[in-house]
Amino acid sequence: MSRDRAIQPPSKALKALGVVASVGMLIVNLVGFLDTETGSALGCGSDWPLCNGKIIPALSNEHVDIEFAHRALVGGFAIIAAVFLIWALVLYRQFIEAKVFAWLGIAFIIIQAGLGALAVLFVNPPPILALHLGFGMLAMIGTVLLTVFVFQMGAQARGRESGLSLRLDAVSAKTRWGIIFIWIYTYIAIYWGSYVAFRGAGESCPSWPLCHGQIFPGFSGAVGLDFIHRLFAVGLAILSVWLLIHLRSASRGRPDLRRGGVWFLISVLTQIATGANLATSNFTTGPYMLHIGTLMFLFTMLSYLGLQAMPSGLASRSLISPTPSGSPNRIRQGDEIAGES
Repeated sequence: MSRDRAIQPPSKALKALGVVASVGMLIVNLVGFLDTETGSALGCGSDWPLCNGKIIPALSNEHVDIEFAHRALVGGFAIIAAVFLIWALVLYRQFIEAKVFAWLGIAFIIIQAGLGALAVLFVNPPPILALHLGFGMLAMIGTVLLTVFVFQMGAQARGRESGLSLRLDAVSAKTRWGIIFIWIYTYIAIYWGSYVAFRGAGESCPSWPLCHGQIFPGFSGAVGLDFIHRLFAVGLAILSVWLLIHLRSASRGRPDLRRGGVWFLISVLTQIATGANLATSNFTTGPYMLHIGTLMFLFTMLSYLGLQAMPSGLASRSLISPTPSGSPNRIRQGDEIAGES
């Protein structure tokens, strides 16, 4: 008996919800950083989940406004993201990509909310604030990559070349582990940069590229914290150049990886440029937000490369079955594929 079974391609509603959820998680992270940088994190006092003892507080000053907006956006977009993640997981739970990204997003939305509450209750300790932003980035990445996967499934169902089909041309272990190493390095750099900012040490080197006119200002005190942050940036630039050169020679049949390598290098250089702009603009709010925005694009681009470097899963090997005219294509799993799930 045939074990073929049809899988409904992603609907327009699911894809649209994924886009809204992804943009929402980006906004949540940006507003969260704005909240901290403007000193508004305690705009609701030490109350949580209430704000100054009320569900809707008196919006009397900008700190209350920003903190309350942050909490409202987190709650609203967290619900939207959770609906998308659970919906996609229910539809495509047989695929490892859907399971990993959905649970990654759900887990870190919950953890991020918990850390946000701890930050308020313990008066914003910098390590918790840095973790809060770092875990918020992971929640965003889970949501964004699941959205990418859903769009790839849609392209696959229409018989077009997609990121899923490209993964059938496997990359070498060197390429895969190189991207994983850079991803881990970048995440550590993000945490360190957040910690430096929340410690108030980001303004210790008010010039660029030198720090107080020195190439090596030392590793002590706030200056040392900021100097290490700059060294992380130099290391990331070197790694991004290596990755682009490596992908151009090792992934000739993978235009997704080659284009991704170019965009990753561009995002790293842009991140460095916005960091330099931040240092030379007296660390005002606008340049800070631009720096964080480019950081999110950088990390998203790198995470996409990580997805495309992974071995092809069941979704990549799914077959397209022709359907009657006027009806949507369905993604079909043949006997040999269904047996692997």
